[in-house]
Amino acid sequence: MNEQVLISQLSECFPERDFHTDNLIVLHKGRFANAIVYRYKDDQTDLVIKDFQHSPWIVRKTFARLFINQEYKALARLQGMNGVSDEFHRLSSIGIAYAFIEGVPLRTLSKQGETVPKSFFNQLEHMVSEMHRRGLVHLDLRNLGNVILGEDGKPYFIDFQSAMTFARFPKWLQRYMRGADLSGVYKGWNSVCEQPVTGHKKAFFKNFNQLRKRWIFRGYPLHRTYLWLCGLASQLPGADLVRNISDRL
Repeated sequence: MNEQVLISQLSECFPERDFHTDNLIVLHKGRFANAIVYRYKDDQTDLVIKDFQHSPWIVRKTFARLFINQEYKALARLQGMNGVSDEFHRLSSIGIAYAFIEGVPLRTLSKQGETVPKSFFNQLEHMVSEMHRRGLVHLDLRNLGNVILGEDGKPYFIDFQSAMTFARFPKWLQRYMRGADLSGVYKGWNSVCEQPVTGHKKAFFKNFNQLRKRWIFRGYPLHRTYLWLCGLASQLPGADLVRNISDRL
């Protein structure tokens, strides 16, 4: 049933194309509050689809919508940036599709004992800086499944549902948020690079890891908690105020 709904949504988004359930496969089966991740591939189309149709009503009506909204806004803010999918479509309030990136996650490379040249991480570091200049933090780059070694040998980011703008936060918290992204770069660097992190980058990574051990929220769970509370509050009197806050993310 969910697959038929997705095919219908794709047909509405691309009325000039034909879509068939046979071309839809599950990449990751989410549970309860996580999206099911699909891939739709045919001769004209190659898309990743995140969808929360399977989730309970309370999830679909609350933070599923906020997560999809967060990811869509993040991709829109980063449009035109190297290493980020430049094609994305909101299929519904609880579903999003974007271009599939052919490649291998750093997490897989690490498990396989593969190595990546230092130049890859130099590019990745510059990408993170560009993302921060655009006012956005990813907040989940320490998950090496979210960094892809593309078929062209270049780095790519995926999974922006935890991403958020940071300008409204105190300066010390902004530094921590940006540091979380950079520590993800250096974590990957240490895991799969031919040459380990050295010098001031090594010192930064060590110091950030020490700070992170004492940080009660450990990165983006604070953001998930915030979105959960916003979602619940949106069902209560005064919901317009909550939506106004969420729209500014």
